[in-house]
Amino acid sequence: MNPEEQIIELLKKHRIGHIFSVPCAKIKNLLILCSQNFTHIPLTREEEGIGFATGIYLAGAFRSALLMQSGGIGNSINALISLAVIHKIPIPILISWRGIYKENIIAQNAIGQHITRIFEAMDIPYIEIHDEKNIPEIDHALQSCFEHETPYGILLNPKIWEKSTLQFPKLEFPPRKRVSEIHLIKNIQNPTLTRFEILQGLQPFLKGKIIVSNIGIPSQELYEVCDQSSNFYMTGSFGMVSLIGLGVAMKISEEVIVLDGDGSILTNPNALCTIAQIAPHNLTILAIDNGTHGSTGNQITQAYSQLDLEFIAHSFGIQTSGSAYTPEEILKLYESLGIGPRFIHIFTKPFNANVKIIPLTPVEIKERFMRWIKENNVLK
Repeated sequence: MNPEEQIIELLKKHRIGHIFSVPCAKIKNLLILCSQNFTHIPLTREEEGIGFATGIYLAGAFRSALLMQSGGIGNSINALISLAVIHKIPIPILISWRGIYKENIIAQNAIGQHITRIFEAMDIPYIEIHDEKNIPEIDHALQSCFEHETPYGILLNPKIWEKSTLQFPKLEFPPRKRVSEIHLIKNIQNPTLTRFEILQGLQPFLKGKIIVSNIGIPSQELYEVCDQSSNFYMTGSFGMVSLIGLGVAMKISEEVIVLDGDGSILTNPNALCTIAQIAPHNLTILAIDNGTHGSTGNQITQAYSQLDLEFIAHSFGIQTSGSAYTPEEILKLYESLGIGPRFIHIFTKPFNANVKIIPLTPVEIKERFMRWIKENNVLK
């Protein structure tokens, strides 16, 4: 059995259902096998997979793995620590370990030669696989990952693949034809309501819904207005909220509401591309745009006078959208837009309500959310 096939069998043994990946030439055959054996979702950026895998796990402890090259760990540090670690989300990360063996690209050395120290600094367990004979050791790493609910690095030396005899037919691509059109004209008005007032007006609608809420004061305001066990409050990993919502929506039958914001979306607009790619019909993004980074002192974002979030969503492929200024307009749009993914662009004034810190730990937030999902039988 080829080394790639051995790894696939180990992933199957541990009931991995989803593979998220950013490609590397050294593991191209492994990625092809992943597409043949799992739900394989290509990403545009590595940290997306951490948000996505978190959402899938929250929906019912469904298991995912993330594949990337070693440089991708540099893109993922914040999401790993402030999302997966503090909420105890198990994510095995299979890493094409560049910069240590027959490496021709000098830039790969920068992370590759220091990656073990990076994992040690993050207090995330890892294993080094330097030879094909060591592949069975991945079995214990996967077991430990899920038993201890932790991310786990699996470093794969390129030497592993040298004796592989795997061959695949030459890739064939369909004709690249499409029509790309955006027909949006918006006369943006001066908003009169704050985010807190919008949430207060939406309280009857939000009650009983599954909600994934953005980091900082947006989550604190939601907690004040409509705390419930079906709310997952973000406590870190800025820019990941819509991806977490996407993961939850993939596995459950009920509507998932995401409270995102202009600062968060502009930090990680790639999330919209991945959402459009998956296109879950039961996902609604309420993009609350006050034109500022509200939780850090209302510093103005590019959305205040330069960029339009709805235009960005359309350019990434989310076509079901509209803009609103009041709870009444939001609810009207929600009913009229049809199936999702929906993107409702909500303009508000820059303002933060004087609300208290959420008195729940990240693990408590996770556990009560997962318990609600299980007790209410909303899985697909």
